[in-house]
Amino acid sequence: MMMRNGVDMERVNARVEAMRKDPAEGRKTLSGITSWNGGAHSTTIVRNFAIPADEPGAIGGTNRGPSPMELVLTALSACIAISIAYSAAEDEVEVHSIEIDVEGDLDLRGLFEITDDVRPGFEEVRVTVRMEADAPREKLEELVDHGYRRSPVVDSLEGKVPVRVCLAQEDAGTA
Repeated sequence: MMMRNGVDMERVNARVEAMRKDPAEGRKTLSGITSWNGGAHSTTIVRNFAIPADEPGAIGGTNRGPSPMELVLTALSACIAISIAYSAAEDEVEVHSIEIDVEGDLDLRGLFEITDDVRPGFEEVRVTVRMEADAPREKLEELVDHGYRRSPVVDSLEGKVPVRVCLAQEDAGTA
């Protein structure tokens, strides 16, 4: 097994080759199931992981988990870190640490529909990467840029990804 930065490169390279031979090997549908627990609290099951979400008390939640928007930032920074680590492993750069600060500006007036002029989502997101590795700063900048560009979460946030929401047939109401 060829490990680089904790990444099993033999497994990654085998998957990449399989996708080159058969593009269908790269197509996946990810899923989760969210259950509302009352108020602003919910739990989402993804694979074998239970992920809580809630809002802070100041906006009616019970603070039993990160807010959904904090989870968006978490997904973003985790994905960028993974993408940087994979890029470094592919380039044979030994990484000692990656730490990412992420901030997003949000105007809650959008969520509460106080004005039509304000979107409910982030206005801007800022990401700062700190990284220690056996490479000069120019190479680290290249790895950060490559990690950013190949991140599926970055692409999903910056691109126009259709989101389709529907009510399941069996839940058509009780009235």
